[in-house]
Amino acid sequence: MTTAGPVIASAVLGPGHDGQAEVVVELLYPNGGRTHLSVARTALADALDAAGVHHLDELRGQPWTVLIGSGWLP
Repeated sequence: MTTAGPVIASAVLGPGHDGQAEVVVELLYPNGGRTHLSVARTALADALDAAGVHHLDELRGQPWTVLIGSGWLP
């Protein structure tokens, strides 16, 4: 699959700085670069719906754009 932008390499629950769980998303860029985003767990349902999946693991391989409009990214 060829994509113009990064894809989600992984998404896991992790600790947040305020003691609340957050979702840590690793993005994989076409050039092999990687970066991590830490986002509020409360936006999870919207991101899963946008991607058309039911579980956090199923975000793997999805384009990063499923995070836009889900409350994860502006």
